Amino acid sequence: MPYEPDGLSSLSLAIGAIVMLLWTALWALRRARPHTAALSGRDCAILRSLALGPRERILVVRIGAKHLVVGVGSTGISLLCELDDALSPLQPASMTFPETVRKAMERWRGG
Repeated sequence: MPYEPDGLSSLSLAIGAIVMLLWTALWALRRARPHTAALSGRDCAILRSLALGPRERILVVRIGAKHLVVGVGSTGISLLCELDDALSPLQPASMTFPETVRKAMERWRGG
């Protein structure tokens, strides 16, 4: 089989395009994560999120000093209420996974 320099260059170009496409997709996914905004010092941040269905969510959003509860669906976003008091920050889980499983097994066994 003869050596084709055009085939090698087109293959290199295709691989380069695929790498650039994957890098762009990874960058877009990192920018779209909702919990990233809660960690930054922005004026607007998502504090809590609860999935109600495949396309429906309830979010607690901090805008300045206000905390708003909004519903997000496939048709749009609507304000549900404004919280009077600020939410407390999320506390990390105090138990490790094995401790949680052990306690669940004890409750299941009736102990």
